[in-house]
Amino acid sequence: MLDRTDLLEKDTQKLHTQLLELPHSYVGPQATLDAPYSGVAYGEASLALALCEEWVTLELGRTGTQFVLSSGLDFGEALEFTDLSEIRGVSVKRVGVAATLGDLSFMVPRGPLSTYTYCQYLAYATGHSSDAVNAGAALHDLAQRCRTEIPTEENPAKKLAWTLWTRTPLLLASRDYLALTWGWQEMLARVGKSMSFALTHSPLLLLSGGFEARHETGDERVAVLLGPVDAEMILAREILETRVDEVLEVPFPDGLEGYAAQMYLWSLGAWTAFYLALAYGQDPADSKVLAALLESEKLEVRDDSELN
Repeated sequence: MLDRTDLLEKDTQKLHTQLLELPHSYVGPQATLDAPYSGVAYGEASLALALCEEWVTLELGRTGTQFVLSSGLDFGEALEFTDLSEIRGVSVKRVGVAATLGDLSFMVPRGPLSTYTYCQYLAYATGHSSDAVNAGAALHDLAQRCRTEIPTEENPAKKLAWTLWTRTPLLLASRDYLALTWGWQEMLARVGKSMSFALTHSPLLLLSGGFEARHETGDERVAVLLGPVDAEMILAREILETRVDEVLEVPFPDGLEGYAAQMYLWSLGAWTAFYLALAYGQDPADSKVLAALLESEKLEVRDDSELN
């Protein structure tokens, strides 16, 4: 089904082209900024900060560089946080959408793939340029394997999308990689037009009792274990094998680790969500509801600025 040549007619925003071009799309600053690094993020940018938390703390900075990342839907909090940080005297870098942050250090257009731009910006800004280069190379390799011309049996994203079709995914990862679960959840909803559940808090507690009263709730569920399988995930897999239709492991590719490996799996989630939308006959573009939400916030920001 996913190998039909007419499926791309649903892709009105050319997301397939964007996915192919994504590995080489970063054209932002590459200079290393003053350490230590701290940050706060809202909207689309939240995932990027979580994926880069090894480099950027989530605390209020007093010295070094404070990143304020926002793509909207922060309801004015991002601008307030920026003003507070600047009053404290820390060097603030505003990154995101101009309407939410005022004068920007770097503008990132909204979109489901903006996580990559935010992440690459943070990688370069914190002195991890080699990680940024490795991530770009990993995403390029993945894109060549996932482009629409590659048939389903050889295409990892098409195969995953076909497995998830008509089922509800339960997304799990080890504690070091929890951000991947809600990254996939957001991508499957925004692009794939499908609901999933990211089990990020006490997964063993949830799984050990959550199906006991109604075993049928495991029907048409598929568990997806993202990244390395540690001792906790081994136990989760054993529980799930008796409660859901199927348990899938989506590991890091051989030879990849750290930031590049996480970006690879995030990108695989984007490709999978893209094909899942097409399998359902849906346009992978943002929904009208999301567009209306973003537009309403833009109007609110404009009204607030006119009052000051």
